[in-house]
Amino acid sequence: MEMHSRQSLSEVHGISVLARRQSQRRSIAQTAVARILAFLKRTKMAIEAELAARQAATELASMNDHMLRDLGINRSEIQDAVRRQPEKLGTDARGSS
Repeated sequence: MEMHSRQSLSEVHGISVLARRQSQRRSIAQTAVARILAFLKRTKMAIEAELAARQAATELASMNDHMLRDLGINRSEIQDAVRRQPEKLGTDARGSS
């Protein structure tokens, strides 16, 4: 294996060790920023989903029992109804649509 000095790497091969290290640091920084932004996006989405669920629960709680029965839920099921998984929406708990 042949060892080269920084000067020979730059002169002979056009390789700069310092530029390579700076590029690696930049790449690490870009990855870190991307991960932070992805985390913030997920956090924002979770907060928005929680606020929407709370608003829906408040709206359902303001309805009378007859209106809730028309929707197919009891007052005790409001929290479960607003936090139900999206794939379960529109289906009856008894298995029929």
